[in-house]
Amino acid sequence: MSITPVLVIVLAVVIGVGVAYVNYVQAKKRREAFAAFAADQGFAYVPENDSLAGQWTGTPFQTGDHWRARNVLSGSFQSHNIVAFDYSYQTHTTNGKGQRRTTTHKFGVVVLQLPAPLPHLEVTHEGIFGGAVANALGFADLQFESEQFNRAFRVKADDPRFGHAVIHPRMMELLLSRGEIGWRIEGNSLVGWDSGPHTPVEVMNRLQLLQSVVDNVSPYVWRDYAGVDPRTGGSGPGGD
Repeated sequence: MSITPVLVIVLAVVIGVGVAYVNYVQAKKRREAFAAFAADQGFAYVPENDSLAGQWTGTPFQTGDHWRARNVLSGSFQSHNIVAFDYSYQTHTTNGKGQRRTTTHKFGVVVLQLPAPLPHLEVTHEGIFGGAVANALGFADLQFESEQFNRAFRVKADDPRFGHAVIHPRMMELLLSRGEIGWRIEGNSLVGWDSGPHTPVEVMNRLQLLQSVVDNVSPYVWRDYAGVDPRTGGSGPGGD
């Protein structure tokens, strides 16, 4: 039997409907899983809050279009306000025939509120080309005494002294043992992210990692750069 254009169209429609249904079922199960997780942990849950996409400026935000924040969890974790959500944006390319292709980029994001704003600092994993090539191209990152850490991570800081103050030997040990996501200090937010959707278990693990990062920031860093004592939540010497 020959395949006619009409049959091709019918098959395409059937496949499209099937894919849409599978995606709908998966999304529904994901919403239910996160709603149950939120109830168990004492978090608030909303299926969608796209306004979150405009609150931070670094990776993975402020790029592409059609920004979406779904399965949003919010509440308190170890005395810090937190929010976690599925984040996605779209990019578009056009081939030589003028055909447009849309790609959806998905991330799991967790954000922990800091006791006070700190200078900008970002810690990510080294790319496939490594730091040497990146540095040669003008994308220099901070270097530390641990070559193992330098090979594994890129550290970018507006203030190099601040970067070295935060990334001390204990912090390096923590990140080498379980630094599975990228993270960034952006004002009074500690933003963690990784590509692909996260699970409720991963949300908890990532929140615990961010909390460990906060716990390993030396008290003098909070005092000198933010004027607060995180042990009391109040102003440190020289604060208001």
